[in-house]
Amino acid sequence: MAAMRSFLVPVAAAIILAATLRSSIGEDTARLPPFQPYVDMKTFMEHVLTPAAKIVWSVNGVVIDAKGEHDLAPKSDEDWEQIVSGAATLAEAANALMIPQWALDPEWNGYAKKLGEAANEAYVAAETRDLKSISEVSDRLDGICAACHRHYGLE
Repeated sequence: MAAMRSFLVPVAAAIILAATLRSSIGEDTARLPPFQPYVDMKTFMEHVLTPAAKIVWSVNGVVIDAKGEHDLAPKSDEDWEQIVSGAATLAEAANALMIPQWALDPEWNGYAKKLGEAANEAYVAAETRDLKSISEVSDRLDGICAACHRHYGLE
């Protein structure tokens, strides 16, 4: 009987705690679905992160061809809008990297947060047409991505 009581007391406490938490969270929140990745990480990198990052990285780009050297820094409102969109996509995609099923180890979310914070800085710089700031952030983004890829052996 004592063994049964020592088992039932913690179980009853857990049930009461769960019921309390459920009522304090609210019915609407309790019905929200958990985060769910729909594509694998390779696909997410290839089709979401890399294209968005390339747009931000392009601010420091130069193309050399038969006609000479061409600076890829934004010049028109359309150029700037592409950078705003790329930076916003990258910033919000960093949140998706923190879907629990994707976290490979305790450092994973740290890399994702650094990526998101830098991408948000790029977004703000692009919104204000601040080429110097976005160029600096672009370089930092490159370093954040490279460090993560080195850590996880993706080079």
